[in-house]
Amino acid sequence: MLTDTLPAELLAALRERGGSPDRDVIEGVRRLSALFTTGRDGRLADYLADRDLRRAYLLYFFPVNYAKVADLLREMPALPVRPLRILDVGSGPGTASLAVLDHLARLGQTGHDGSEVIAVDRNRQALQEAEALWTVLSGGRAEKPVYAFRARQADAERADAQAPWKKEGPFDLVVLANSLNELHCSAADPVADRVKLLESLLKALAPDGTLMVIEPALRETTRALHHVRDRLVAKGPATVYSPCLHERPCPALVREGDWCHEERPWTPPVVIQEIDRAVGFIKDALKFSYLLLRKDGLTIAKREPDVYRVVSEVMVMKGDRRAWLCNEEGRPLVGRLEKARSEANAAFDRWHRGAIVRVDQIERRGAVGRIGREAKVELIRPVA
Repeated sequence: MLTDTLPAELLAALRERGGSPDRDVIEGVRRLSALFTTGRDGRLADYLADRDLRRAYLLYFFPVNYAKVADLLREMPALPVRPLRILDVGSGPGTASLAVLDHLARLGQTGHDGSEVIAVDRNRQALQEAEALWTVLSGGRAEKPVYAFRARQADAERADAQAPWKKEGPFDLVVLANSLNELHCSAADPVADRVKLLESLLKALAPDGTLMVIEPALRETTRALHHVRDRLVAKGPATVYSPCLHERPCPALVREGDWCHEERPWTPPVVIQEIDRAVGFIKDALKFSYLLLRKDGLTIAKREPDVYRVVSEVMVMKGDRRAWLCNEEGRPLVGRLEKARSEANAAFDRWHRGAIVRVDQIERRGAVGRIGREAKVELIRPVA
């Protein structure tokens, strides 16, 4: 369970900037939640320009999104030990930028001369918050990082020659956290325009760099990300490091109701628990969809026909356990009857959403593929 992704100094800085979770903050959380879920027609409002909504974001949504970025920073390939250049697109108040700062500090990579983080956002107030938080958090460390922080006010929808990544690359890490879905909403083909943006960012990515895309765990936004993935992979500028174990068309798009997202347990900080009680929410898991893209072909696990990712919760029924899997051969529903449990397949008991597993034989009968007593099951990579 994720318990160490939110340093105390960060929570203190957010409290200093956002104040206490008063009535205005509680109402702001309600308004933002509605905006992020049901109020998604057209281009999202510039919500961070509103002081009360900005306070609500800092106290509630910032820690949640920070934890998601921190989780994926641990999952992706290690950043090289050299002067690093990080790009945070649609940065808001610097959520991803600060998660990267803390991640590198924990690894002892306090930076080399020339290391820098560039945060890009169209909202001036959001960038001001990012600069203030960066100053507090980078200056308060025992070993002060040498990363320079640069805020760039720009609209990512207008990826013209003036876009920072077109003149300031290459970058070792590019992050779009909850921003891609907010772009090109009113375009004739939003997916095509988002693919063009990612292609532009990939051109600015170092050969051994990672492009991280995080999106809300909503069916609409997640299926849109699946479509972006398919078009991008088909065009060939990058491959998927994770979560996918293949570059074939996403099998979650075959049926209209399917979609693939993460749900990773964590321990929310006290301020989020306080707001949850007031609003009636339960933020006991990190829910998101994502892509980690590479240009060097590196993948999270060796791609083989018997290696799968678990893409659902394990469904425990009387005498049976089932889960949806995904790999290059599709999206099968598999199950193991309790009477078929054996030492060889006991690892099924430790399956969970997001885990990478190996099953050497699945008996295809009817709608549910069956794992028999003789089948060998491995848990290759659990979710950390």
